[in-house]
Amino acid sequence: MLKILKFLITRTRFLLAGIGLIILLGVLFGTILGKNNLQIFSNIAVQLGLVNGSGNEINKDIDNSKTRALIDTRPVVIIDPGHGGSDGGTVAGGALEKELNLEVANLVGGKLTKAQVNVRFTRDSDIKVNLSERSKLANEHPGALFISIHHNASTFPEAHGVEIYYAQSKPDSVILSQRQYFKLGRDDSFSDHRGKLLAGHVQRLLCSMTGANDRGIRDSRLAMTRWVSCPSILIECGFLSNAKECSNLSSSGYREKMSAGIAAGVLKYLKMVDTDPYYGTSIKASKSAKIAKLQSENSGS
Repeated sequence: MLKILKFLITRTRFLLAGIGLIILLGVLFGTILGKNNLQIFSNIAVQLGLVNGSGNEINKDIDNSKTRALIDTRPVVIIDPGHGGSDGGTVAGGALEKELNLEVANLVGGKLTKAQVNVRFTRDSDIKVNLSERSKLANEHPGALFISIHHNASTFPEAHGVEIYYAQSKPDSVILSQRQYFKLGRDDSFSDHRGKLLAGHVQRLLCSMTGANDRGIRDSRLAMTRWVSCPSILIECGFLSNAKECSNLSSSGYREKMSAGIAAGVLKYLKMVDTDPYYGTSIKASKSAKIAKLQSENSGS
């Protein structure tokens, strides 16, 4: 009986030592990899058969990898909260534009992320980002969408409503980037109306969901629409100089509706692009390109 008792005590010591080693390894690897120590311990314990595991975490990792793969195949949407840092933007009605811009941007980004869209921000805190830096980020992703969020003001206190800007005319360097993105020949004709179409989708759904006055979409040579090669729009969410609209814009409930409308407009545009990658563009191959294509087809036959 005494021998059996000593044997059980010895085995228990070995078992406790093994568990202690596992915990130590979990802490070490958790520190190195930045993972939760308890989760690492749990995974190791499951593998060694010390505890039962359902495999939910493994399945979750697989699901997450599939989601990431899907997100990576979608166009990047760059959200640009206007102003920031020492540049406060419009100040009216006790509201500060740079803060409202960031709040709306975060809401839109959250909704698009939930819809499995790859989202980037030009700023995610109260810092000043130069216009050239913002456009540079956008131009690093020629297949992206660029959404700049602002709030308006006017010397006429009765002015109210939503307006969205796009730029039809762009610098030669931007046009060259667009042509390279679509792999066009030197003599191929090309026109780009993607910004205008994106503005239309967002304007319609934003005004529909908020009931805001629709001031229309406008072609304007603004920096954040003109310097960017991808489809780009600048949204003026409303007038802080209008007392009633300023109250709405300062309301979390109204911002929720507004961000839902913006996100819905972006998703509508992306759906059109999923169907037709050339949506919003007009491309005509040059005569020489058509002849070369015909010759290639004939030689192949």
